[in-house]
Amino acid sequence: PLMIQALQANLTHGWSNDVPSWESCQLNQTACPDPYASESVKLACKYAYRNATPGTTLGDDYFLSRLPIVEKRLAQGGIRLAATLNRIFSSKPKLAGA
Repeated sequence: PLMIQALQANLTHGWSNDVPSWESCQLNQTACPDPYASESVKLACKYAYRNATPGTTLGDDYFLSRLPIVEKRLAQGGIRLAATLNRIFSSKPKLAGA
C-alpha cells in the first residue's frame, strides 16, 4: 500500500507534467514498445548496473539509491499500458468492405 500511495502522489504532484509525454506514441501508433525498451536499456546501463561488481550481493543502500528510478518506471509502465488499452478499445470498429 505504501508503494501505491507514493506512486499516486508522484503522479498527481511530482510527475504530472510528464504524464502526457508518457501516454503518447509517435506516428499515432496503437503501441510503441521500441522507445520504451530503449529507455529501459539506457537506464539499466546508467543506474541499475553502475558500480555493481559482478558476483557481489547488492546491499540495501544500493537498492534504495535506485528505488526512485524503479518507482518512476512502474508509473510510466502503468500510464503507458492504460494509454495503449485506451487506444485499442476506443478505436471505432471498421466495417467490412468500407
